[in-house]
Amino acid sequence: MTVSYKGGVAKLFAKDIDKPVADARYQMMLTRGTRFTPGKWWGDFSTNKELKTLGELIMEFEDGSRGEIFVYASGMSSAKNSRFQYTFNGRGKLGGFRGRGMAPER
Repeated sequence: MTVSYKGGVAKLFAKDIDKPVADARYQMMLTRGTRFTPGKWWGDFSTNKELKTLGELIMEFEDGSRGEIFVYASGMSSAKNSRFQYTFNGRGKLGGFRGRGMAPER
């Protein structure tokens, strides 16, 4: 199993709203699927805005791909660093999410 790393800037969307709820800086790990195991993707991101609702969101990456994620809090903002820290697990294929107002699968 090969693990690759990716980082950059992404937009977060609520599943039922086409307007971004926050911009995020992310670090992500990806594994390729094999004939025995599916590919997986997960990571961390930070925002300068506290997310009021955690759980299922859509993350759109700078290359235009989207994926469904499950988000939970992983750190508190401090006076020195006004960014909020979160951890996410990808659900399904990255870029393969079909939903309201979302781009078709690539």
